[in-house]
Amino acid sequence: MHGSLTVSAPSPETEASEQQVRPAEFALLIGLLLIFSEGILPRLLSGDESADGSALLRYLWLPVYAVTFAGIIWKIREVVQTCLRLPFLMGLLAVCALSFTWSIDPGLTQRRSLAIIMTTAAGLYVGSRYSWRTLLRAIAIAWFIVAATSFLTALAVPAFGRDFDVHGGAWKGLFYEKNQLGGHMARAALFGAFLLIMDRQYRMVWAGLTGLSTLLVLLTTSKTALLGLLIAIGILGAAAVMKRGMVFGLVTTWFAVVVGAVGVGILVFAPELVVAVLGRDLTLTGRTDIWMALMDFISERPLLGYGYGAFWDPDSNPGNWVREILEWEAPTAHNGWIEVTLALGLVGLAFLALDFLMTIWRAACASINTWTGVFALAFCAQFFLFSLSESASLQQNSIAWLIYVALAAKLARRPKGLILIKPAQPRPPAQRMAQA
Repeated sequence: MHGSLTVSAPSPETEASEQQVRPAEFALLIGLLLIFSEGILPRLLSGDESADGSALLRYLWLPVYAVTFAGIIWKIREVVQTCLRLPFLMGLLAVCALSFTWSIDPGLTQRRSLAIIMTTAAGLYVGSRYSWRTLLRAIAIAWFIVAATSFLTALAVPAFGRDFDVHGGAWKGLFYEKNQLGGHMARAALFGAFLLIMDRQYRMVWAGLTGLSTLLVLLTTSKTALLGLLIAIGILGAAAVMKRGMVFGLVTTWFAVVVGAVGVGILVFAPELVVAVLGRDLTLTGRTDIWMALMDFISERPLLGYGYGAFWDPDSNPGNWVREILEWEAPTAHNGWIEVTLALGLVGLAFLALDFLMTIWRAACASINTWTGVFALAFCAQFFLFSLSESASLQQNSIAWLIYVALAAKLARRPKGLILIKPAQPRPPAQRMAQA
């Protein structure tokens, strides 16, 4: 029996849950997501690209954390139930919270640990509180606002919204650099494309989001963002084909295995072809130089690292040594997994990897009978790709981390309001006889 691209009717429990979300609360949710989007406040209020930004920006986060805390208290039972089903994420947060005891800058680690804990708490809250449909709609609307604002900014104020210094006019909108805008717009395109198919009530809105975010990915000239967009849309397309029946599923699986094997072979035996297509050299724009330099520092404190958020501080001796070796002001490791290892050692890396694998497994299981499981797989694929070249994993005040936690929470709570795969209806006997 095969499935169709049709949303099954929500259960009475789901409908009752959605009716409890009033317009004011929905607007507050969108506002919360916009603040975490990194594309509204940071660059307007601070010229500093550091995780903390300006003192004003740090103070503005306090009411956001207060609202998050109030939401956690309001839905404490649901959030606690979710936390119990995410043991590796809770272990990661515990290591993060305790890392000030061995940090090279205890005060800074305490402050940034609070920020990542509250960012994660926000993800747990929205993942526990809202249905899939409400959550996906809210995130997509927030992305639409960010996309439209960035587009208009780059169009009206090119000196502010484009990068003429290094990347020849590539668009960056309200973000610090083009890869940030490209990565976020690739995620936005995934949300838009999924809702374009599934949420027919607002199909024109989601078509606009998909088109605008795809255009911005191209205007950023970010090859990684383009690859992330193609991978996510490819997963949605492959799932749609596989759900059409056993033959389609076997053909798609066989094709995926062959393409994957060829891809692995090229990466192993001819990596220069890949980077040539991406328009880069084998150093991935200097990233491998950073990674090689950081391996020595990881080996000095392999178990627990240097403390969350402390390694790249301007007053950090290890961070300054790396910058001196590289002869440029590297702000991060440009790799989420290495970044976590620097901060929390192999213990933190293990917790993050186990949590990610658990989320992937739950998404894969949910994808058998639900389209939202397929969507979660596509988002996780993007998350993994971007984590290889960006320090997006366990990043405070980041919408990418918030969404990852929210999806992990939704999957951990078991299917509740999932978009089910609607079985194809058998034809009446009379119709089959007439067509015979």
